[in-house]
Amino acid sequence: MKLVTILKHVFIPHDKNDYKPHFFRELSVAIILFLSIFLLGASMGSSFFIHKTVLGANITASVLIDDANVSRLAYNEEPLLRNDKLDLAATLKGKNMAKEGYFSHNSPEGVTPWHWFKEVGYNFLYAGENLAINFTESADVHQAWLDSPEHKANLLNVNFREIGIGAIDGIYENNPTIYVVQMFGTPAITHLENLSNENTAATSSKRTESNKVTLKATTTPMVKGDSTEATSSLESIITTKQLAIVKNNSEIETSKSSKITVEKYSSWKDLLLFKGSRYVDMIYKILILIVAIAFFTMILIEYKKQHWKHMAYGVSLLIILVIFIYINKGFF
Repeated sequence: MKLVTILKHVFIPHDKNDYKPHFFRELSVAIILFLSIFLLGASMGSSFFIHKTVLGANITASVLIDDANVSRLAYNEEPLLRNDKLDLAATLKGKNMAKEGYFSHNSPEGVTPWHWFKEVGYNFLYAGENLAINFTESADVHQAWLDSPEHKANLLNVNFREIGIGAIDGIYENNPTIYVVQMFGTPAITHLENLSNENTAATSSKRTESNKVTLKATTTPMVKGDSTEATSSLESIITTKQLAIVKNNSEIETSKSSKITVEKYSSWKDLLLFKGSRYVDMIYKILILIVAIAFFTMILIEYKKQHWKHMAYGVSLLIILVIFIYINKGFF
């Protein structure tokens, strides 16, 4: 009953609060305005941190890698391991696209994606590359790759063992954007080790004078994705914000009723920071709902009391919150 009484004083105009609900008094309005401004600042800070700092770029990559592994497990494929060299190769490719102002697997000078693998010393047997640009949310980037047969083939390629991500701010066709580069690879040495293990297992039951196996590396690595071009679904011009929706469970059930333990590259803190503007948007909408309910309740009861000042506070709060939602979604 005490809680009901408090809520009545806060939201319902009646003779005990002089028909002036505390929710629309000066102190409450000031607190709501302060909270709204604070939330907008938090969203701006989160966006700046993610897109303008080295640690923020690392968080972006971590979330997108987890997203890729969730999809691979959904298709009963082994998850990919993050590789620092592939991260660097993807970042170098992204910086090159941002510097030269192009969006393609091959640069205007004819530099192929595989140049960047060699640049960082990643000796591969299999390699692939996916690109994206002008997305506001990472979930949309990942979904666009899944919707494109060529890019999905890279994401789910059974030959790939490792992954790296680069996310670079830049300008494309006079619009600010983020170049997203996703690189896949399988080191040549890993393939040789697998072949060695297979040969060893096949001959372990035979008595021979020597257990050594001599293997020769192929001089022409097989490359997957070098002919893949970005589809129109990856070329819409939007603003520079990325978010990803990633499942947090480290163990995901496969259709074969077996559990695969997956290394998580992002923490809940990373996800909280990464999706800061989305959470702020949710809080704004909740505030609008509360203010709207309180406002219409006040109108129905207080109208005859002519407390126009408090009605003006309610209208002002609704307008300000709507404006803040627009700013948050449009810029952060």
